[in-house]
Amino acid sequence: MGRLILTLSIMLTMSGCAVVGAVGGAAVEGMVFMFKGEEESFSITMRSALVAAQRGLKKADLHADILEPKEEGYLIGFGNENLDGVISLEKQTGSLTTIEVKVRSSGMREDSIERAILLAIGQQAKKARNLDRFDFRGYKYIHEKPDTVSKRMGWFLQGAKLDVKQVYKSEEWLRVKMPSGKQAFLKGSLAASKGK
Repeated sequence: MGRLILTLSIMLTMSGCAVVGAVGGAAVEGMVFMFKGEEESFSITMRSALVAAQRGLKKADLHADILEPKEEGYLIGFGNENLDGVISLEKQTGSLTTIEVKVRSSGMREDSIERAILLAIGQQAKKARNLDRFDFRGYKYIHEKPDTVSKRMGWFLQGAKLDVKQVYKSEEWLRVKMPSGKQAFLKGSLAASKGK
């Protein structure tokens, strides 16, 4: 079964497994973009940068679909029916964070959308308080292997559009491509969506 762009319509079942409804879409090669996006450094901590990114995406009618920790920061994948994007948060010092936004649509860079999202994040960065936290409600873990005791590689938002495919001979696990391009796994199963 080829890789699909899916809308994760997640409903928790008795086993704790997620039911995933497939919505037809073009196959993509993950979220690794080989171009430089819009970038700016902000006088905020990494914690505040995460909050600003989540809230900035929300202002743009988008969501932080997938969150992947990296050395000295995070990668955040987002998208909708028309575009895919990645936000990179890079810690420079304890109170200085560089944020880069990359967006593409139909394989083309969307620099005006990148600027708009970065502006929204910058506005939210000014409002972020030290006690604010990234809102993890609705997020589930992504694992290194198709096993809940394996290392946690990040989080995905239930109901988000993700690039996944079913794990061979497994009805409980899906392989997901992380924003960095790494392969990881989330507990779930594919369910056909009718009329979409």
